[in-house]
Amino acid sequence: MNSRKSCVVVTMFSESQVGLLDFSYRIKALAKKYSLTILTSHELNHDELHIPGAEYLIINLSGSGYISWLSYLFHCSQVIRRRKPDFVMLMHTKVAPVALMMRYIPTLIYWNEHPTHLTPEPEGYSPLKRIWRSFLRWLIYEGGRKSTLVMPIGEAHRDDLFAHGYQKTNVNMIYMGVDKSFFGIANLSKLKEPNEPLQLIYVGSVQKERGRDIMLEALANANAQRKIAHLTIVGASQEQSEFCRRYAKELGIENAVTIHGRVSGREIPNFFSLADAGLCLWEDKIWWRFNPPTKLFEYLVAGLPVLASNIRTHTQYIADGENGLIFEYDSTSLAKSIIRLWENRLELQSLKQRAAQSGERYLWPAIEPVFLESVKGVAGD
Repeated sequence: MNSRKSCVVVTMFSESQVGLLDFSYRIKALAKKYSLTILTSHELNHDELHIPGAEYLIINLSGSGYISWLSYLFHCSQVIRRRKPDFVMLMHTKVAPVALMMRYIPTLIYWNEHPTHLTPEPEGYSPLKRIWRSFLRWLIYEGGRKSTLVMPIGEAHRDDLFAHGYQKTNVNMIYMGVDKSFFGIANLSKLKEPNEPLQLIYVGSVQKERGRDIMLEALANANAQRKIAHLTIVGASQEQSEFCRRYAKELGIENAVTIHGRVSGREIPNFFSLADAGLCLWEDKIWWRFNPPTKLFEYLVAGLPVLASNIRTHTQYIADGENGLIFEYDSTSLAKSIIRLWENRLELQSLKQRAAQSGERYLWPAIEPVFLESVKGVAGD
């Protein structure tokens, strides 16, 4: 007889999603203590999410859009109510409304995304569509209010929950965490040759609103007189890769850019070990003022100074000249930061060491006990 308490984990990943390590850390931690059933909308073909001993149930999405999303949440709640687990872990902000249907089953939410990102309102939307999107945002926030415990990933999310009337006793901020395999991987002791180009890296979705064009244009500007930097992009889809190669050639920097497709999270440290600094760029969208990027913490833990655009979810963790450089969200400003890093390259090792030191607090081995203790309080162990 299994004496472990039972937990149903509700997920909702897209089939092309990258950056799954923070989910993996939490699910693996739960698997150490509890008997898990993982609900998913499709077969998970990601090594990070293959948990030995866990039961996987696929609840197929019928179509796309918000109605399909709500239908998926409803069917997840039906499975949970039939199984009557000891508690439920909602592993994404977007599945928060499930908590509204849990009756007396204790529920935790991993609050990793701002509701406005899930239900945006582009300019020109009709009043009816705006009302519909507002209702969906209300559902998400209300799901959080009805849950037993909400675990936001950063200070901005935490403060937003308080602003929406959440009780402090029902909110526990816990950083995403970074695996110890990342720590100090960026070769903190090796000195670069005097004229060796900087090795810059960008990991994640390669989209216009995430600085794709700005990165490439800035690199062209910085390398205008001589090649002082090489950029490696990891995580591009085939379409994104083709665009970047085309644009790099148009800018005359095809020999200063290397592009890799999507790789498993376990492979990322290998790329970091060859880099000098990491890039984080986001347009100043309302939702990105709340969502700190996973890669920012991975860069720091690895010992990579972060070249970060000037938005709250970057500047909260990056101090200019201390563990990275801050620039405005345009190619001229980023180019100046690249040149600044090059001109001060003799100080690069010190900057790397300070980055690693500032990243230690985000290591998952230190965060996991806090996470499990929070779960224990809800599960009633």
